[in-house]
Amino acid sequence: MSIKVSSLFPLPPAEITKKLENYLNILDKAVPLRSKHKTELPYAIRDLSKALTGERSSLPKDYMGDPRSLNAYLRYFLPWNLYRLSRLFQGLDINLPDNGIIIDLGAGPLTVAQALWIARPDLREKKLTFINVDRSPKPMREGAKLFEALASKSPWRMVNVKGGPSSKIRERANLLVTANMVNEAASGMKAPLPVWSAKFCQHISRMLAPEGKMLIIEPGIRRSGRTLSVMRNEFIEKGYSILAPCPHEEECPMTAEHGKPWCHFNFDSNHSPVWLQKLSARCRLEKDNVSLSFLYVGQPGTPSPVPHEGEMLIRAITDSFRIDDGGYGQYACGAEGLLLLLAKGGARSIFPGGLLGMPIQTEMEEDLKSGAMIVELPTREKHKLPREDAPREERKTPRKIK
Repeated sequence: MSIKVSSLFPLPPAEITKKLENYLNILDKAVPLRSKHKTELPYAIRDLSKALTGERSSLPKDYMGDPRSLNAYLRYFLPWNLYRLSRLFQGLDINLPDNGIIIDLGAGPLTVAQALWIARPDLREKKLTFINVDRSPKPMREGAKLFEALASKSPWRMVNVKGGPSSKIRERANLLVTANMVNEAASGMKAPLPVWSAKFCQHISRMLAPEGKMLIIEPGIRRSGRTLSVMRNEFIEKGYSILAPCPHEEECPMTAEHGKPWCHFNFDSNHSPVWLQKLSARCRLEKDNVSLSFLYVGQPGTPSPVPHEGEMLIRAITDSFRIDDGGYGQYACGAEGLLLLLAKGGARSIFPGGLLGMPIQTEMEEDLKSGAMIVELPTREKHKLPREDAPREERKTPRKIK
């Protein structure tokens, strides 16, 4: 038995690692801190972290208009988001034409534009226009300074628009992106989630060009997973194509509803900038890994992943964990529902986000604990997977598979 694996969050090559490591110099050049702000920075970061991870409905919508919060965001949350998004942008099939339009709703300090420039050298010479939309102009102005310092003489054009997700934009997007915006927009809603989702999805889909795509990126928390699952249903009902991470358009087995798991991906922070790891330690906010949830959607008729004849497509979701009888297990998603991948003997588990194409399993047993159908991975001798897909034993949490 042989399988095909493609990575969703590939390890950053040397060029991308270097640019992320050099980003501290970009910050110092474009948005330098005064001495008193440097001293206070760890406390400001901790305070903002507490506010962002608490009840979002109580968070002021213009919190980044406050200089203390903005400094904390630019120095800590922005670099971590650049690392998360650059890993995702490397693995996604993002093709943009010359003179393409990107609409970024909830743009903040132009995180999407900066991450895309860092992660995708193949797009840097194209003439692209970014229409950045945010309620607070100040973060966008600071982001414009950072982008200029990061990508001087770039052909990319930045157009900043003060507004919210319901703003009317004349241009139509080849790519519409929302990053860390939907959870804020949905947190204070009065309408039931399906009603809010239907209205929101309808609005943003109207902003697309005929072959445009939407990329919705959120924190990897249960609330975000639930919201994205409902939005996924809405898009499927309206005929839109789900391009990623779902390898199918059947019922979602990870809805975050009634105790069910939710679709989110964790990948390690070992390849994040050293200076950012040190700053995190100073703030007592160390990270072993980072996580995100996302949904990549195309206009009706856009080709989406389909298995070849006799093949099943599987998306590895969780990191791997030890099982009692040796080897590793990890949860995954496929048209068959929730799956449990087992890597025994010489088999190797898959890096979270990996997309597997393997022969259809005619008989699959059910895991008594989770209800997932069990799929055994081939041994290492029969199929060599990339180095980064090796299980990392130091981070495994033993779980019992009955």
